[in-house]
Amino acid sequence: MIVLSAKLENQVVHSRKKKLADAPSRDWLLQRLGEILEIAMSKVTGPKTTPEERIKWSRVVISAGQACNSVLRDVDIEALKKQIEELKALTLAKLSDEQTADQEGNTETSTDN
Repeated sequence: MIVLSAKLENQVVHSRKKKLADAPSRDWLLQRLGEILEIAMSKVTGPKTTPEERIKWSRVVISAGQACNSVLRDVDIEALKKQIEELKALTLAKLSDEQTADQEGNTETSTDN
């Protein structure tokens, strides 16, 4: 059985007591996952850890790493969506400017005739 450190256990208990409105931010979540990774890695590499415990802690490391990857991927996706929206806005603005310039050019040409 995996025993959590007192610090981690207090954080888990404290986080459970929080209201849903106080949902953790991504930064907070990544910090906690980082702490879990540190604890788990110290157990995996610890000289007193039995092979069975080492396997269990290795699974914790893998799971925490996957969770970090998922959070970071979501951040990347949101950043890409924002960039796409900015590019759309710039493209629409440029098209609008070009259409205005074309219309002004056509007006000047028709007045020259």
